[in-house]
Amino acid sequence: MIELGKACNMKVGKNKKAADINEIYEEGLFPCYGGNGIRGYVDDYTHEGDIPLIGRQGALCGNVQLATGKFNATEHAIVTKSLIGWNQIWLYIMLREMNLNRLASGVAQPGLNVGTLIQLEVIYQEIELQNQFGEFVQQVDRLKSEVQKSLDEIQNLYDSLMQKYF
Repeated sequence: MIELGKACNMKVGKNKKAADINEIYEEGLFPCYGGNGIRGYVDDYTHEGDIPLIGRQGALCGNVQLATGKFNATEHAIVTKSLIGWNQIWLYIMLREMNLNRLASGVAQPGLNVGTLIQLEVIYQEIELQNQFGEFVQQVDRLKSEVQKSLDEIQNLYDSLMQKYF
């Protein structure tokens, strides 16, 4: 076991004015993550890579998203990067399964703070096993995507046949 703060750098994202966030994606914009996932799209990015983000405010605080590529993280997200070479996908799944919402404080506007999170004891797993797990998760995600694409195609064919016959 290891304290999360010794294994990870955890920092709150940067403040972003709502007026600077576009609801619709346009070429050249980057995803902007808040505490509950993508809020919209902006013209700059603050981070790059596969990085777990933890929502830090509101009823859904403690939820964990995996941001990929170039993105912007607002002050409503905690950006979590491994300090000791952990596989980021393994870290994401571990954080997601920890039910971090249980650590929220406050009633009207529940919230998480980094000081609480860095004290948590987490599993210290060998990097080889983390990488195997990360590869497995990516393979499962690819298969899920392929199955969903097939289901969408079947639905389109079905809808087309229904229009033709009725």
